[in-house]
Amino acid sequence: MILNLLYSDLPMNITVGLLILQLFCVVMALTVHEFAHGFIANKLGDPTANFQGRLTLNPLAHIDPVGFLMMLLVGFGWAKPVPVNPRLMSKPKRDMALTSIAGPAVNLLVALVSGIAVGALAQFGYNPLQIFWEAFDGGITPMGTLSYTLYMMMLLNVGLALFNMIPIPPLDGSNVLVAFLPNNTAAKYLQIRYYTRYIFGGLMLISFLSDRIALFYYLDIMIWYPFEWLRENICYGFMRLGELIFSFI
Repeated sequence: MILNLLYSDLPMNITVGLLILQLFCVVMALTVHEFAHGFIANKLGDPTANFQGRLTLNPLAHIDPVGFLMMLLVGFGWAKPVPVNPRLMSKPKRDMALTSIAGPAVNLLVALVSGIAVGALAQFGYNPLQIFWEAFDGGITPMGTLSYTLYMMMLLNVGLALFNMIPIPPLDGSNVLVAFLPNNTAAKYLQIRYYTRYIFGGLMLISFLSDRIALFYYLDIMIWYPFEWLRENICYGFMRLGELIFSFI
């Protein structure tokens, strides 16, 4: 992600431009994710997000600094959790699970649309990574920029969806898991959230130092490789679908 750009041999103006594109994609992915949570919660009877100004597409209402930095560093991260009050829902466990799934589901939908568009552009000769070849040749084209932006949008949205479905409180996957646990077990399980900041802080430190310390490099691979593998295969499937759809045109 951002580290790859900073350590590349691209001209500084190109690096800054690509970084801005990545920032845009990160902000969009995080914003639609949290908006989807608030929207579904509101539909299920809980207007808390709306009352607290979180039922909005304004990125400033949703960005969490640490989660934002993780998205830039490794492509997996989180936003500021939307406030939800299960007591206002008719079926708290079920509705909390539906509210939690909404964020990753919307991210996957955005990734699907982006991936289909990337696959379609590839059919017309626009490779999403051709922007790097164009940069070294001295001229970036609008279509190359569009293809790269859609590619990053797909990549980051899939990464955000996968990461948030990890069953570690307060990530979305934990609320889905809670829907299937007895109340006493769920209460004990949710206490993990008191240690989550240390877990995420450790992950961020490992990723940041992975290019400097050999041990952290191997830890980084062990932790993130399964996510990278799954993300790459999902993205490949989305792009392949786009290629198949537009191969008949």
